Amino acid sequence: MTRSLLYRLLAITFLVLPCLFVNGPNASAQRNKEIPVRELLSIPGKLVSEAKSSRPTTELKLTGYRVEEINLPRQLNVELRGQQVAVDKAWRVTLQGGPFPVRAMPAVIWIDDQIAGYGIENETLSQITAITFDSSLIHEGGVVSISYGEDKEGRVRISQRLRLTREGGNQ
Repeated sequence: MTRSLLYRLLAITFLVLPCLFVNGPNASAQRNKEIPVRELLSIPGKLVSEAKSSRPTTELKLTGYRVEEINLPRQLNVELRGQQVAVDKAWRVTLQGGPFPVRAMPAVIWIDDQIAGYGIENETLSQITAITFDSSLIHEGGVVSISYGEDKEGRVRISQRLRLTREGGNQ
């Protein structure tokens, strides 16, 4: 592992990940800290939607996305749209491509005009993953995009819209 990648991973661990628990866009497991983000990234999920492109598109060389539904090992209380709700599921949204650039601002994954979550890069910078507890974001025809920071106007969209499997999402 290169030294700059190691520093980037440490920065994410100490700077970005605590934001997911305290003041993330959909307040991912606010102040609850019952399930570590590392565990949410590795829990097996059920495929809800996936798109792949043989040719990278955009300046980020996006090659597709994957959305997985995760059954949580225990119920969490989270804040969604200003209200405390109990959830037993989460959705893992992963963008593929890259290698994604290392930037000062975190990657933000969007669905339509809503932030799904702050992205976490894998070791090879070929994937960025966000976790959301908001089931309303996962719907047929949703537009997946990415920005660095919460730059709504600067988002890069994936050309393929969400196409849900029979079992997944809000149809």
